[in-house]
Amino acid sequence: MYIDVKHKIGSVVYLLTDEDQLKRVVTAIIVRSGGYLAYELSCGMDRSAHTEIEISKQKVYNT
Repeated sequence: MYIDVKHKIGSVVYLLTDEDQLKRVVTAIIVRSGGYLAYELSCGMDRSAHTEIEISKQKVYNT
């Protein structure tokens, strides 16, 4: 099975909703039924799962 992912394991990413724009690393890609993808992101000792639309490769500056 081939799955096209936008962010590879080890990539540095940022959450669009994070006011501090902390650097996060993709540590896992979770494939769920129906082709739904979730990315596990690590920031220090914290881990969280997010969908592709919540993640950016670049910092997001809200003005």
